Amino acid sequence: MLLIEQVTSNEVMDAAYAWLCDRRENYHYNNDVWQLRRWWQEKKPQLVEQLRAGKYRFREQRRVTSQGEVKEIWAALDALVLKAVSIVLQDYLQPHLSTRCFHLAGRGGLKGAVREVADCVSKFEFVFRTDVKGYYASINHEILYKLVADYVQDPVVLDLVGQYLQRFVSDGGEYTDIVQGISLGCPLSPLMGALYLKPLDDRMAELGCFYVRYMDDWVILSPTRWKLRKAIKAVNEVMADLRVGEKHPDKTFIGRISRGFDFLGYWFSPSGLGIAQKTVERCVERISRLYEQGASFERIGEYVRNWWRWVKGGLLGRMIATWVKGLCKNNLNYFHVYA
Repeated sequence: MLLIEQVTSNEVMDAAYAWLCDRRENYHYNNDVWQLRRWWQEKKPQLVEQLRAGKYRFREQRRVTSQGEVKEIWAALDALVLKAVSIVLQDYLQPHLSTRCFHLAGRGGLKGAVREVADCVSKFEFVFRTDVKGYYASINHEILYKLVADYVQDPVVLDLVGQYLQRFVSDGGEYTDIVQGISLGCPLSPLMGALYLKPLDDRMAELGCFYVRYMDDWVILSPTRWKLRKAIKAVNEVMADLRVGEKHPDKTFIGRISRGFDFLGYWFSPSGLGIAQKTVERCVERISRLYEQGASFERIGEYVRNWWRWVKGGLLGRMIATWVKGLCKNNLNYFHVYA
């Protein structure tokens, strides 16, 4: 069966439609998702016919500003198609992607990555932790398309991926062609982001490094300084080949594990797993913002409890006994009052 036939199967189309309805449940009443929902039974066979014939074309994205944040929104039907493509490609590409890439479905997620590092950190001496600054925005279309084409031979699906990459954005009647980078908030983008760094995953596997990646954040642990330098050199070579952005200066750490390091919002050291200072500071900022906005003590307390439930979820057995260790004393008042 061709991939496009899987994309347009009833099972995948219905799953993508359910995802769209859930994701845009609270969108403005003028949003096109409501028209799509009203006429879905009539539009569905037309959409399937267009897709199988290779005639479907994505519309422009709309650039909107919401609560001070600029977002680029796909049309409802386009978002549904991209979700359907992502469902099929996720299963199709999964066997080719590294098991050390934890952000993909079924790979353990953020907590799985944290557990993996926490369980092994005491076995090594040195660490290299970093991520790519502006990762999504720096992805090269030509390189990514070739990586997809290495595994996907269906011309119709490849055409849809090409349209997803070389999209254009409308901002009040002014159109901008996007020649680099992939779309934030798009259901296909996490998979494409994982595939783009596959050369890095493969290189680390060849070197035999302890390596964990969550999207564009990764950690390499090494028993010796020499092996760490070799790994860093390999990382720099792969990043140059992929033409991605520079390593984030605020999130890069090279040195002894005994000094401790941040990764995915947690603090790792030989003494155990804790909460990164920045994670707590962001929580305190959120509490302060809620207070300034007039939120009730019950609402703030609910936020703190949910935050703490998320922090310890799946990790409690690995957390250091005193979870407040290393936190600023000034921050503790917030948690004593609201928790």
